[in-house]
Amino acid sequence: MADLKDGKTTGHQWDEEEGFPLQEYNNPLPRWWLYSFYATVVWAVIYWVLYPAWPLADGFTKGVWEWSMYKELKQDLDAVAVKQKPFNDRLEKLSLKEIASDNALLQFAVSGGKAVFGDYCAPCHGGGGVGVKAGGFPTLADDDWLFGGDLETIRETITNGRSGQMPAHLKSAGGAFSDAQVDDLTQYVLSLSGKSKDAAAAARGDTLFRGEAACNSCHGDKGDGSLKGTLAGGALPPVGAPNLTDAIWLYGGDVQTVRESIAKGRTGHMPAWGNESASRKLSPLQIKQLTLYVHSLGGGK
Repeated sequence: MADLKDGKTTGHQWDEEEGFPLQEYNNPLPRWWLYSFYATVVWAVIYWVLYPAWPLADGFTKGVWEWSMYKELKQDLDAVAVKQKPFNDRLEKLSLKEIASDNALLQFAVSGGKAVFGDYCAPCHGGGGVGVKAGGFPTLADDDWLFGGDLETIRETITNGRSGQMPAHLKSAGGAFSDAQVDDLTQYVLSLSGKSKDAAAAARGDTLFRGEAACNSCHGDKGDGSLKGTLAGGALPPVGAPNLTDAIWLYGGDVQTVRESIAKGRTGHMPAWGNESASRKLSPLQIKQLTLYVHSLGGGK
């Protein structure tokens, strides 16, 4: 039998390598590594005793210290609430205009409103209120408002919500007009913002707009929307009909999208965040903060 090779090595021993047979070594672990391992075992036991660790049928072990990240978070939030209370008390007492005139208090309110917006409004209106055209969610950062952009109107919109409906005009979609008539209305609407390329169709659409279709009863005789427009010199009902004379479109201003809006109609709904019976409700303070934040995005008037 061949002599055995010295086993004090960290290398490899292959079968009959250099005349030595294949061997299985049993070298002890380095002491520093072994002590480190024992230390981690001891620390694990101490951790299990002090902190929440093991799941149970009805929860988990609480640990001697009964610490939890939720408890720590609540303590941090409570500490922040104490610091914010004097400012929040002022926000609750003052009117929106009074807050807007106090720059330091306004900035505090806007920062709180930004957080509320991120939690509840951004999923529809996008970060920073840029809007989501695919869903018909309006941008809040321009001066094109369907119901008004002053502080009180914004608060009313957030508190009570808004609903708007553009009826379908094409017969196959439940309306009263043919494809040709819908095409004429489309060309007239496009002409209001200088986009029509068929003057004859736009002229026929003009007649429909003020006649059988009665679009002017919501959009106004000039098509500039229910917020600014008039009908025979009188005010329009506040139904949120958009201005058709500018380049701002809720769903899109190309020929196909405008035709689809006229043919099939559109429906929009803004939930009432101040509704006591709603599952998602904001407090009056949150609504006030959110109002000031939305107004500050750049489009508030």
